[in-house]
Amino acid sequence: MHKSRLSEYTSSVKRYIKTSSYRRYLPGNSLFQYINIEFNVIPSPQHQQWLPSQTTYLLRWLLGLLLVSHTGVGQDAYQFCQPDIINYTRQQYGAHKHNWSIAQSPRTRFMYLANSRGLLEYDGSTWRVYELPKKQRVRSVAVDETGRIFTGALGEFGYWAPGPSGELTYKSLAPLIRDPAFRNEEIWHVLVTPRGILFQSFAYMFRYWQGRVEAIPTPGNVLFVRAVRNRLLVEVIDKGLYELRGKTFTLIPGSEFLGRETVNTLLPLGKTELLVGTERALYRYDGRRFRPFNAQLNAFIQQNRLNRGIQLGADGYAFGTLLNGVLITTSDGRIRYLFNQQTGLQNNTVLALWQDANRDLWVGMDQGADLIHLSSPIRYFTDSDGDLGTFFDLARHQGNLYLGTNQGVYYKPLAQPELPFRLITGTQGQVWQLSVQDGQLLCGHNRGTFLIDGTTARLLCPITGGWALRRLAKHPDRLLQATYTKLCVYQKDKRGQWVFAHTVDGFSAPVRQLEEDETGAIWLNKAPSQGIQRLYLSPDLKRVVKSTSYDSPAFQTTTANLAQLAGRIVVTAAPIAQVFDPTRQQFSPAPLRFPFLKPGVQKLFQLAGSELLLLHQDGRLQHVQAGQTTAHDIPVRTNRWVEEDETLVDLDTNYLGLCRENGFALIPRRGLSQLQQTATPPPLIRSVTTLDTPAVQHTFQAPQRPDAALSFSHKQANLLVTFCTPAFTQPVQYSYWLENNMSSWSPYQPIQQKEFNNLPAGQYVLHLRANGSPTESTLAFEIRPPWYWSVWSKLGYLLLGVGALTLSYRLHLRRVATKQQQLRTELEARLRQQEEASQREIILLQKEQLEQGLIQKSEELANSTMTLIRKNELLMQLKDELNQVRNQVNGRGTGEHFQHINRLIDQNISSEQDWALFEANFNKVHEQFLKRLIDQYPDLGQGDMKLAAYLRMNLSTKEIAQLLNITPRSVELKRYRLRKKLNLDAQANLSEFMIKY
Repeated sequence: MHKSRLSEYTSSVKRYIKTSSYRRYLPGNSLFQYINIEFNVIPSPQHQQWLPSQTTYLLRWLLGLLLVSHTGVGQDAYQFCQPDIINYTRQQYGAHKHNWSIAQSPRTRFMYLANSRGLLEYDGSTWRVYELPKKQRVRSVAVDETGRIFTGALGEFGYWAPGPSGELTYKSLAPLIRDPAFRNEEIWHVLVTPRGILFQSFAYMFRYWQGRVEAIPTPGNVLFVRAVRNRLLVEVIDKGLYELRGKTFTLIPGSEFLGRETVNTLLPLGKTELLVGTERALYRYDGRRFRPFNAQLNAFIQQNRLNRGIQLGADGYAFGTLLNGVLITTSDGRIRYLFNQQTGLQNNTVLALWQDANRDLWVGMDQGADLIHLSSPIRYFTDSDGDLGTFFDLARHQGNLYLGTNQGVYYKPLAQPELPFRLITGTQGQVWQLSVQDGQLLCGHNRGTFLIDGTTARLLCPITGGWALRRLAKHPDRLLQATYTKLCVYQKDKRGQWVFAHTVDGFSAPVRQLEEDETGAIWLNKAPSQGIQRLYLSPDLKRVVKSTSYDSPAFQTTTANLAQLAGRIVVTAAPIAQVFDPTRQQFSPAPLRFPFLKPGVQKLFQLAGSELLLLHQDGRLQHVQAGQTTAHDIPVRTNRWVEEDETLVDLDTNYLGLCRENGFALIPRRGLSQLQQTATPPPLIRSVTTLDTPAVQHTFQAPQRPDAALSFSHKQANLLVTFCTPAFTQPVQYSYWLENNMSSWSPYQPIQQKEFNNLPAGQYVLHLRANGSPTESTLAFEIRPPWYWSVWSKLGYLLLGVGALTLSYRLHLRRVATKQQQLRTELEARLRQQEEASQREIILLQKEQLEQGLIQKSEELANSTMTLIRKNELLMQLKDELNQVRNQVNGRGTGEHFQHINRLIDQNISSEQDWALFEANFNKVHEQFLKRLIDQYPDLGQGDMKLAAYLRMNLSTKEIAQLLNITPRSVELKRYRLRKKLNLDAQANLSEFMIKY
């Protein structure tokens, strides 16, 4: 090419790059830094002959620029949106920041990462770290079809397999190597092949096959061994690319120039070709020659240094770089996505790549590990720097994408997706709504309502707070808007432009949402938390004709949302959605009419074609097809909704836009029903740990299960069961049921473990299921009874029980006999007591009788004594009278007769017979008083005894004198003598002494 022509062409290319937007077409501006780029693609040796070196360099530089200008990144208007990225930080997985290699088990779907601290295992719920015996860095990992995990490290390689308790244990194969120099070699790569496992360092290569390790001599220092289409390809440094067959290395013709490069990836290309990736470029090899693969891609690789590459199915590749993250391309090398630290990766240095069974991409980096959700058609735009604010609404209009945030209205031309979003002047502030009506974009704003025309904004209405705008079905030429204070009506002017018409009289309140029912009534959700109100407006929409308020406590919450479904007004509010029944003029539970509106539905979005999207309080999004009564989950990230202002809009015929706090998600309209979460793998019971003795743990490398039920002692009746599901990109909820302990299944919960406390002895089966999986997992175990409740102990207890019963029966009989004897004794004692009581009663009666007799005797004694006294007194009177009569007759002829009479009288006064009778009666009454008296005082005479008896009867001296037929003076004398004989003091009363004696 002529030098002047070449200079002119170069200048034109530079002008093109300067004036075009191409230099910004990838995030981070990493593809080109303006024009100063070093596009040094190494030509193949076959092409170095026909151009001088300088000309070759310049032409290839120009051709690369032209090729880049025409290939572009793609034609999708939303190409600036990308798949979701899940970050796993070193704090989460609890190990070193460097992750060198990644593999997935084909049996369990667990992920394994070679980490500088050891082997990382991730089962979807829990990270585990397994360290090598000498704490070496694990540099490489691979898993074979049997589930054995092979790892390589410094002077070490081997495999991990479940041990007796289920935990992974390490089996070293290094002792089989006799070469001492191997101890200083790092095993950088492990490759599973049909004929064994290859372990490869820079200087050594070993094959582990059928329990043996054999060394494979290499033709030089080896960089990496790769398997492509059942071929083992190895780069030998300074020599080129070789193919390994058995133990023989064969040089691939024309690959000698690769010996001076660093070949980091070898991949299949098309049906027969190879894609060879070095640190600076990609080549395609058709079996005869090597050619540059894609100029655009090579430009990026040369600047950012390729380190890893894998094939993504049949239609793409993933390339990891050292300087700028991960590049996703089509099968012909066109760039689709760039993931770097600016767009969500934790780090730009990629050390490992792996596509898992769900077709998602795992990235091991210099700092952490990330998962790129490539299998989901949902794409995200994230304002990582927070320049745009919080997103409240989206709209596509006139070829632009508009964002309504709390900072204003931003726009981006979709024809130039590489351009950033720009603020429309005059819209600064809180934006509530963007609504396209008849080809015009209206913006409800904190400062009023604007008409957006391209990149300019014009104020239509100064009434603040345009919360909601609706076209009225009964008045299709009018728009009704809810604001902070009023209801506003818009209509078109003569030019067909929407203009503010008037406000509605008779109403003033803040309104968040409004709907129009089939009758033309306007339903309002008033804010903040003021309930639901229904209005009937006049035909000209200028005033309120009728108003009804519905002030249920459930409607007076910030989470209450107003919607219209199948012509019915629906209020989604806790605890359950309510639907208005026009026939009864009241609200009733919505699930009775719409079964998919179950408890927990927070908001619903009506789509074209009678499709619905349901937002739940836990952030889940569900899709309901037209005419269906069941809802299916949509796998969208759930943790970044704008609380109380959740928004989902129809952007166009292809996409739905879902606002998030720091961006938005694009959900494809086509195949929306296929977006529901695919069936997840069955839940796996991961481990069972006894809480009382944590060292007792059973870990399962599912689907491995013990042959027999697990057995725990009665002291280990508190169990912790952990479980997982290797579904890494979607939240999983679990339900469980423990046979012989629970009566029914538990509700679904986002948990990964469950404690069972104080389980009684017995057999148990744990059933576990996960949402999205039709298969349940089970685990049988038993709690053994204590030794004192075993079979033998029970037999012993039975024998002891029988013996105890026999003994108890005999003791019972003895107790019965004893009881009977006791009763008999008690009865006899009672009879004796009764008899004694009877005797006592008899004695008492006898005593009473005796006392009565004594009293009677005493009375008789007294009476007889008185009679005797009266008799003596009478006889004495008769004697006196007789003596007087004798004196009167002077004794004439009557002397003998008078003497005879006197003798008779003297004989009958106090005769001994009277005394004997008196003494006998006296002793009966006074208990042998005289006998006791004579026993104590033997000196007492007969007269003394008589006097004592009379004194005891308390007779006076005169009465005693009459009884003794003596004078009272003689009685006193007798009393004096008696006192002496009794030795009584002069002051003592003799009568009282005798009475008391």
